[in-house]
Amino acid sequence: MESAHSIRFLYRHFLSGITEKSLNAFYYACSYAKVDYSGFMNITASMALNLIPESLRSQPVFLCIDDTMAAKFGKKFDNVSKLFDHAAHNGSNYLNGHCFVRLMLCVPVWRKHRIVYIAVPLGYRMWNKELSKLGLAASMIRQVMPVFLSQKNVIVLCDSWYAKKDLVCVVNEYANLDIICNARYDSVIYDLAPQPAGKKGRPAKHGKRLSPDNDFTLSDEKVGEYYIGARRVLTNLFGQREVLAYVTASEKTQGTRRLFFSTIFPHQLQIFCAWQEKAPLNQTGSSRMEFIPMLCYCFRWNIMPISALLALCRHFFNTDMFIKAELLLIFL
Repeated sequence: MESAHSIRFLYRHFLSGITEKSLNAFYYACSYAKVDYSGFMNITASMALNLIPESLRSQPVFLCIDDTMAAKFGKKFDNVSKLFDHAAHNGSNYLNGHCFVRLMLCVPVWRKHRIVYIAVPLGYRMWNKELSKLGLAASMIRQVMPVFLSQKNVIVLCDSWYAKKDLVCVVNEYANLDIICNARYDSVIYDLAPQPAGKKGRPAKHGKRLSPDNDFTLSDEKVGEYYIGARRVLTNLFGQREVLAYVTASEKTQGTRRLFFSTIFPHQLQIFCAWQEKAPLNQTGSSRMEFIPMLCYCFRWNIMPISALLALCRHFFNTDMFIKAELLLIFL
């Protein structure tokens, strides 16, 4: 999807093959058509949920949030600005262009007797500085959540930039919505509140402050590529809600450590680990059950090429529905 960088590009490589309309017709439609494009996200989400086989209906689905940048050479485009890009390869960490917040849905399907999560892009929203990227992401989740009311577990996956109160507050609005996120390593975390001691005064709201370096016991062996430590904590990010904190390290005694939070606990997840195609989730035994939410974070990188996704649509849908699916994915 990121390679489809303009309407002209889409017209040359796809639209001109399925319609006799001119390129100007699409320019005009995008500029003047009074269409509520937000509804397309719900339609796409519904179609993606229909891909889930009946035997996998109880499995969790994942909403992945990230942003992407589109470089522009001109400076007279609407909402174009100077953006920081840590992955830029132009000799500078800044580029001139647009920033888009994107929402992606990961759903489980069977492939060669294994469970595979495929990624379906639901929508993109251009950041125009009127609303923060956190606000855009939160509004997109609220837009599509009515489609997922029948799902047992819907889990938001995001990196540390989006782990802020403006976004995580959405989790409290839906009973079946949780979040697993990377967090700033210097995030304030506390031990659970001690039991009342029967003394006068207000009971403690939380225990002592914890350090990711000293207060987490890492696993004896690597789980996938990392040693992992886990414990229940309280943090300012989630208020008085008890969450799971994970610390990962590539080396047990040294190396960089990363901090993650999960609002969902292993006993709340119904996930068929043994049937998963992706390791180390398919190697999870009873000794690793507490790490399952952390291992689910890997689905954030499970991006399937559009060509493979459309091939899957051909398999499940008839021709008319397939063409509609193509158009929806293209215009999102």
